Amino acid sequence: MGPTLASYPSYPSTPSASRQGSDPLTAATGWARVDKDGSCIFYSPTTRSLDTWTKDQGVTASLDVSKLEVPPEKWVVDPYGNAWIVSGSTLYQITKNGKTGSTVKLPGEVVDLAWDTKGFVLLYRTSELFLEKHDYTKANVIWSVGKKPKAAEAGASLTRRLAISEEGSVLVATGSSVTLQTFEGVKGTVLGDVVFTFNNSATPGLLLGGRERGALSWWMGKGVVLAAVPASQVPSEKKSGLLLARLDLSGSTLEFLPTGVTEDHKLLGALDSEVVLLKPGGGLIFVPVR
Repeated sequence: MGPTLASYPSYPSTPSASRQGSDPLTAATGWARVDKDGSCIFYSPTTRSLDTWTKDQGVTASLDVSKLEVPPEKWVVDPYGNAWIVSGSTLYQITKNGKTGSTVKLPGEVVDLAWDTKGFVLLYRTSELFLEKHDYTKANVIWSVGKKPKAAEAGASLTRRLAISEEGSVLVATGSSVTLQTFEGVKGTVLGDVVFTFNNSATPGLLLGGRERGALSWWMGKGVVLAAVPASQVPSEKKSGLLLARLDLSGSTLEFLPTGVTEDHKLLGALDSEVVLLKPGGGLIFVPVR
């Protein structure tokens, strides 16, 4: 799967005072994803740094990205300690020393990003599926799937979300469907769709109502994808707040798990026995999950 803290070299950190000024537990905002080792990398607008954080240790490293002249939207820190940052339709590299590196013009707006040990996958906001996997050296395209978007598709409303399994398979959810499209991670070969059953029947479609889909997260060691679903999108469940769609790939079954928090919380990922959620006003909350 993705790069781990153990695979990162030592790279310059911001001063400890700056680290103390940005505690993700109380102040995290914006985009982030939980990696396979339980770490998250948050952007701190106060210190203009990418802060690597774990629940047990807090902030363990910070990478200065102040040389970036645009606000970061999505990112990954590669095994060499360099950050690859998406902003708009451009991919920027900030080196482990905080210097600007490569700049890559992308074919469209990136709606989601995930990674494994070989590279990172960009999922574009398009009417038809388009994925690209880039390497960690120069962000060269390793493979792509689908139709490259045109400028006219910049406002496409059909929303997809992305996750990568521990075996490296790329999983995509599209629009209101609970079905997962799957692709092999090395060459991007189509593996097919995973169709789930719900209470021994067909799965209900989500009533998006113009809202974007919530994030997907691979749950390590479980063979399960978790998807954030507001209860209002599955009114037949007669539940409230944010739900987790538990998509079991081994049994092709779906169930909806209540989290006890409001719909405006965001899923960042799963740890061993709990999920990490972003509060609407900033900061983190942890919810047990089975």
